[in-house]
Amino acid sequence: MTANRGPARYGHLDFNSPIAPWRADRLVAGLAEAGPGTIVDIGCGWGELLLRLAEAIPAAKATGIDPDAELLERGRAKAAARGLDGRVTFAECRGREWTETADLVVCIGASHAFGGSAKALTELYRIVRPGGRLVFGDGFWERVPTDAQLEHMWPGTTTEECLELADLVDVGISAGFRPLRIETVERSEWDDFESGAGADKENWLLANPGAPQAAQIRALADQNRNWWLRGHRNLLGFAYLTLGRPVA
Repeated sequence: MTANRGPARYGHLDFNSPIAPWRADRLVAGLAEAGPGTIVDIGCGWGELLLRLAEAIPAAKATGIDPDAELLERGRAKAAARGLDGRVTFAECRGREWTETADLVVCIGASHAFGGSAKALTELYRIVRPGGRLVFGDGFWERVPTDAQLEHMWPGTTTEECLELADLVDVGISAGFRPLRIETVERSEWDDFESGAGADKENWLLANPGAPQAAQIRALADQNRNWWLRGHRNLLGFAYLTLGRPVA
């Protein structure tokens, strides 16, 4: 890590969403029980959850899709290092462009690619094969923020940005799914995620305080931390919904 290169990206995160190791293990184990033959992860990033699913389900073929070429390369390297490159592939593609069906579809933190939670669930229903599963990870309002609270969040945030949890589940049911498991992260999982997300910049700033780009990176780090601590903390939750599509 050098001043010229700037901070790493997601170097302190295993997953690009708030999730504790024990929750990830339980999620993978539960999905493996259904024995899906095909898996697709939409908005996979570097595909850590996809790789763990492939390890837990040796007969499955898995595909991760994401528009970020750099993160996909990281995923390919991880797949090769774990001996999974024969069963796990990565494709540079936007979520709404993907049409191939799968027994298990994963979409975590990527509802924005479809235009919001309700549109995402409708579109995702089409690519989950009958009898298959969808893991849908999405933000929801623990408490709907006031106008004053919205001012401390990322620019342009409105109360329509997220649904409340019961409404999020309802739109999944309206799309045709049945809810098999509904779980939400704990505050410590959010704190671990946000701290990890900021750690690349903070560690770089400690090592390069006088670099030409330090002021800009410091401003970005401070801005993101304020959006978290003064903005969405204790207001925004994150849910992992395991949804099933009926066989017919």
